[in-house]
Amino acid sequence: MYGVVLWSDISDKKAVFWCEDHGDLAYFGGSQDSQNITFDAGDLVEFEVTLQSKLRTASNPRVVREKLEVDLPAKLLNYGASQDFGQPSAEIVPFHSRQPKYAHQRRAGLA
Repeated sequence: MYGVVLWSDISDKKAVFWCEDHGDLAYFGGSQDSQNITFDAGDLVEFEVTLQSKLRTASNPRVVREKLEVDLPAKLLNYGASQDFGQPSAEIVPFHSRQPKYAHQRRAGLA
């Protein structure tokens, strides 16, 4: 999978990737194999992704292109701040249980 680095910690060899499938973020926790890898925000990386306990983790990352989207973290922050998440965008239709109807049919021997 490809992704863009949103955040990284050079000393701990950790990073957070925004994935090309626009799914959950992928977290890279460093490894012995990553001693020579450094990530900066905006770098395009290629990696393998796995799901571990509802957490997407990245492994075997490699930088494909440095500084491809340097301003991506700021763009995402600005976009999120400009959105009004207080109002639902769709009408919520309540689901009414049919259990009383079925219970009535059982008692009458119809079900």
